[in-house]
Parts: sequence; C-alpha cells; structure tokens
Amino acid sequence: MQQEPFILPARVSVRDPRGNRYVIESVLGKGPFGGVYLVREWGTRHDLFALKEVINPDKNARERFAFECEVLKRLNHRALPRVHSVFENDKLKRVYLLMDYIAGQNLEVLRGEQPGKCLSLPVVQVLMAPIVDALLYLHAQDPPIVHRDIKPANIIVPAAGGEAMLADFGSAKEYVPGAATTVVGRRSPGYAALEQYSSGTNPATDVYGLGATCYALLTGSAPIDAPARFLGMMSTGVDPLKPANLLKPAIPPAVAEALQRAMALKIDDRFQSVEGFWQAVMDPVTQRLPRVSSVGLSQTSPAGRVIEGTESVGQVQSAPRSKKRNAWRIFAGVLVIFMIGIGFFSYLRGLTALLLCCLGVLLVALVALLYEFWRARASQKQAESVRGNKRE
Repeated sequence: MQQEPFILPARVSVRDPRGNRYVIESVLGKGPFGGVYLVREWGTRHDLFALKEVINPDKNARERFAFECEVLKRLNHRALPRVHSVFENDKLKRVYLLMDYIAGQNLEVLRGEQPGKCLSLPVVQVLMAPIVDALLYLHAQDPPIVHRDIKPANIIVPAAGGEAMLADFGSAKEYVPGAATTVVGRRSPGYAALEQYSSGTNPATDVYGLGATCYALLTGSAPIDAPARFLGMMSTGVDPLKPANLLKPAIPPAVAEALQRAMALKIDDRFQSVEGFWQAVMDPVTQRLPRVSSVGLSQTSPAGRVIEGTESVGQVQSAPRSKKRNAWRIFAGVLVIFMIGIGFFSYLRGLTALLLCCLGVLLVALVALLYEFWRARASQKQAESVRGNKRE
C-alpha cells in the first residue's frame, strides 16, 4: 500500500533559490505524488499564486515537471495559465512550480452540482469554446504540443467571470511525427484514449479527451474506460459506450454521432483534428438552438450553484411583461363588467348621455381585450414554430 505523501500545512513558507518566500494559505488539491497550494508572497496581502509540488520525484517525474514549466513559460494564450518559475527544495526533496492562481471551480465539481449532473448543449458550447481554441493553439506549435489529460477536473471556470481555462500540463508532450512517444504513467479513466495505455500519442489523443469531456458534461456520466470498451468489443462485437442521445434524448443525434467518432478506439477512425470535431458539434442543426453569449456561474452556495444560458435569462426577462399583461387583462375585464352594470342602470333611469359614455368605454375595452388575445395567439404560434425548428 502506497504511503500518503506529507502535505505541508497552512502558514508554512516555501523559499525559492532567489530568496523569495511564499506562505501557504490553504491546500487546493493533493494526490499520490504531491499537492497544489494556494500561496501568498511574503510581505504582500493580495499577490496570490498556485504552487504545485512533486514530492521526492524520480528522473521521469523531474523531466515531466521541467517540461510542463518550459511549455507553459513559452506559451501565450488567454485560456492557459501563466507560469512564473520552477525551483527545487533539496531539504524537503520537492520540486515546485509557481503559476497564476485561478480562483474558481473545475467543471467536474460544477457539473456535479447541476440538476442531473449535466449541462445543456448551448452552455457546453460556450464553456468549451476557449478550451478548443487553446488546443488548436497547442497543436499549431512547432512541434505540436499534445495535452494528453483533458477532462472536466482540469478545466477551471473563474469565479469572477471570464472564460474557462485549461490547467495541468503534467502529462503534456511534444509530438514529433515518426518519433516514438512515451506511454504516460498518469491516465484519467474514462478520458484517456486507448493508445495512452499501449503506444504513442498524437493530436488525435486530445480529440478523444475533448470528446470524452463533452460527453460527460452533456450526459452527466463519465465515459466507460477505453480498455474496458476494447475488451467489451472483443467479447461481444458491440461497443459498450452508449450514444449520448440515448442517455439524454435532448442531445441532437448529429452531436451524439460526433462524440462517438471523437471517442473511437482506433486513432484513424477519429476526427483527425480538434477543429473537425468542433465543427461537427457546432453543426447547423445545433446552431438553431438559442445562442449563448455568456454563462452565469453562481459559486457562492453549493446547493444553489446553477449554470444558466440564454433561455433562462429570456424567461426572467419575459416574466415582468407577462405579469403586466395579465394585470391589464384583469383590469379590462373588470372594467367591461362595471360598464355593463352602469349602462344597464342608465337605461333603466333614462340617462341617455351616461349610457352613451358607458357604451363608448365598453367598446374601447372590448377592442383592447381582443387585441391582447390576438397578440397572445401570435406569440404562441411563434413559440411553437421555434420549438418545431429545434426538433428538426
């Protein structure tokens, strides 16, 4: 049984070779090889950073850690964290990576707090758009950089607003066509492609991880692990991975097909680029859905954290209008009844002038009511037409 590593407690400071000290505020996460801390630079109140550590690393771990730092230091993209330095502490036998701290939650936590533990397609399209752009940027490097660990837990949504960011480059690797690539020791079940368990990787490996991430966000269930899928297909001839639209019928069949192809076990059967997969997800069939220009994430109360798209915003905006219309209809109805009563009284008393006034007001109120009913009917027909387009 592997011994759990000793994680440094709060208020302990870590010093880099230049003499800079970083005080640990809290533990952001921990694993079998180390942890990630929220640290503050000594002598300041507001300069917060994320400090990632690897405890007593072997040669391969040191190389991966150094590569992660070098990769991030030379990259410049809005959806990638900025690295400041990498240093070692010989006394503690630890290697550290100092980077920007992104205050927020990862998509694994956020999706788990939504109804059904899943998100709607328009919201996923908005959240994943900057991640897709970051992967296109990575794959366009010379040589291309393959992330190899795309999953909801590695995508951070800033609490202060803004676009999602892709984190954790500990498994990243430069891809040189024709050259052998190492098999990664760290694999994320459900999100790692089959070749990560056996052979080398290439940019299509990130297509698998991206497809698996979208699958989990849309269905609320992580995909079946690639080796288990392979064994299932060998024994039964059928892929045990269920299409996304069978789990969530609201997912368009075209999107479900794109997800299945992105997660094909054979590299050659997948989309050969992230761009090709994303174009299939943003297919004209799905573009008929309401466009989402921004995503609201409430990260204050775990019980009430909800991700919203334009549909919910539209419902909130239309609610006051609906209340005003209902109030006007009630008022008009009461006015009609009141005028009928006054008119009948005037007729009995022979008050011709008052009778004519009542008839005039009654006519105006009836015309207004008819107009309101016509508008309501027109709005209903328009809504039915929009729903019909979505079903197509």
